[in-house]
Amino acid sequence: MTFRSHAVPALLVLAQLALVACGGPDRSKATRHPPAAPLPTRAADVSGFRRPEAAAYDSAADVFFVSNGGDSVGLGFISRVRPDGAIDSLRFIAGGRGGVTLRSPRGMTIVGDTLWVADDDAVRGFDARSGAPLAVISLAAEHAHRLDAVAAGPDGALYVTDAGTREEQGAHVPIPGAARIFRIAHDHKVSVALARAALAQPRGIIWDRRGRRFVIVLFDASTILAWRPADSAAQVIGYNSRGMDGVGILPDGRMVVTSWQDSALTVRAGAGLTLVKGFPAPGGIGVDTRRGRVAVPLAGENRLEIWTVPSAKPSTRAANALRR
Repeated sequence: MTFRSHAVPALLVLAQLALVACGGPDRSKATRHPPAAPLPTRAADVSGFRRPEAAAYDSAADVFFVSNGGDSVGLGFISRVRPDGAIDSLRFIAGGRGGVTLRSPRGMTIVGDTLWVADDDAVRGFDARSGAPLAVISLAAEHAHRLDAVAAGPDGALYVTDAGTREEQGAHVPIPGAARIFRIAHDHKVSVALARAALAQPRGIIWDRRGRRFVIVLFDASTILAWRPADSAAQVIGYNSRGMDGVGILPDGRMVVTSWQDSALTVRAGAGLTLVKGFPAPGGIGVDTRRGRVAVPLAGENRLEIWTVPSAKPSTRAANALRR
């Protein structure tokens, strides 16, 4: 494995962009402006993973967890990485070791001392400090197909996205009517929280405490959705390039989204967008809420990049594009 630290900003390229307000749909066009806030910089570039799919930040332990698909079914694992990119434990939790089953771990969230992991058709709980297995919640009876991300809701329940696809020759093929959001209650009872035609391969999900809503990004659509558990349908709050996979909320409230279509990490601030390009097939992201750092896994390259996103000024409305 290798670890390289980077503090030099990427090359700035100003561009006209179709901007989208995080608070609601907006197709207005931006004009060219100089940057009004410090630009994101790459803090670390870490290799040595095996198909890293998603990252999650544990504020209590001050570490990132990184899920790895591994080499074969049943041999996935979870890595623990420090905010500076140093690998604390490559196989902190490993399928096939210590009674652990991990087939194809993807999105994660931390609730108290428990790390919850979406793993094919089950959600698995582990002790975030020791890595010991604690719980297995199977969604096989609900015909879950591809659980992708998991988030904790304000009611203490877990909400899990099911992209509703099957893999055929390396492609994700949609299964009609299979895309859903599941709810897992305290007693581990599973129910369908949201199932709508507008859910075009839901991937990332995050609770936005400021907006008091879930934000959901889609892989097979350009819309960003907001949804509250009491609502029967999600609302469109913005637009992005298709192929969205990860979503996170920075400490200052800005949204960050990854996209396969433009190989980018997008920082969304009101009507302004900041793009960092050059991420091939970026996965689910973890946000370091202490430092404003974002961990982006790149499964095809077995790497993890960590970027520092400085706090924005309240008046920031510039559209900036970064290209490496």
